[in-house]
Amino acid sequence: MKLAELNWLDLEKVSRDTVVVFPIGAFEQHGPHLPFITDAAEVTAIVERLDAAIPDEILCLPTQWLGYSPHHMRFKGTITARTETHINMIVDTVTSMVSADFDKILIVNGHGGNIANMNVALQTLMTECPQAQVFGTSWFAYDEVGQIREAGPHGWGHAGEMETSVMLALHPALVQADRFQKDGHPLQSELADQVRRYRWVHEATEGGNYGDPTFGTAAKGERFLSAAVAVLSRAVEDIKKGHL
Repeated sequence: MKLAELNWLDLEKVSRDTVVVFPIGAFEQHGPHLPFITDAAEVTAIVERLDAAIPDEILCLPTQWLGYSPHHMRFKGTITARTETHINMIVDTVTSMVSADFDKILIVNGHGGNIANMNVALQTLMTECPQAQVFGTSWFAYDEVGQIREAGPHGWGHAGEMETSVMLALHPALVQADRFQKDGHPLQSELADQVRRYRWVHEATEGGNYGDPTFGTAAKGERFLSAAVAVLSRAVEDIKKGHL
């Protein structure tokens, strides 16, 4: 079910055991070959496919397309929210659904830059809405998704193998295949996963993508999408059973 297609009387008939699914994306540059809408388009499609798979189990909210992307601002056209704005948008959306008596909310994230803010929002919601259980997940981080990748550890990142494949499956007319180029400057320290700082995208890439889009195919994109939907279907089931 899609909340946007209901009216308030329809909503009164929806079981409060239904899991509310809230997709969040971003509007940012994706290198020379993918459109600004990539993150939002991908997470929207995944949630729509989830809705098609288990329509009686979930209530889908419209995608929050504005994400946290200041690290992309050197590449013009990116639109970003500030940290406080972004966290508040997540919190305010979820609390609105809790006020409508839904107590199981699953945030599905489609942008790596949103993860820190999503986690803070989850902490905030734990205290502001103690009667609700609010979960957060990033579809691109699933083991089942990662197992499909073929371009190596530095080939799948921002606008690389994975996102290029998914957009070829969803919106091939928006993908400029003649501009595919491997890009990205991996950190050299063996401690890179343990000692972290936030990096500007223009520090890490030449043209705005990180990874190797030449490995992208529409067929692989369908596999990425199917894997994400399968994991999310299990997550909804576990949420309803109280296993998460």
